[in-house]
Amino acid sequence: MAAAPWAPVPLKVSSSRVLKDALAYPSNESFEQSLGRSVRRHGGTYQDYVDLVSKVRETAKERRRSLRDAARSLADQP
Repeated sequence: MAAAPWAPVPLKVSSSRVLKDALAYPSNESFEQSLGRSVRRHGGTYQDYVDLVSKVRETAKERRRSLRDAARSLADQP
């Protein structure tokens, strides 16, 4: 059976790459906006965005860092 035309497509790149791209956007917009743009740019879905932003928020809370700092540390992990 063929996939429906609206079926989600997996991200075309690694999560690290998406985070690095999000960090490259100007810091005058929220990190969430930058991450959403980066996820869409790489063919991700809303669920991909939710998964990534949740991971970044959890890391930021655990380490008491900003979202951008948490994203940097996650992006640098293999």
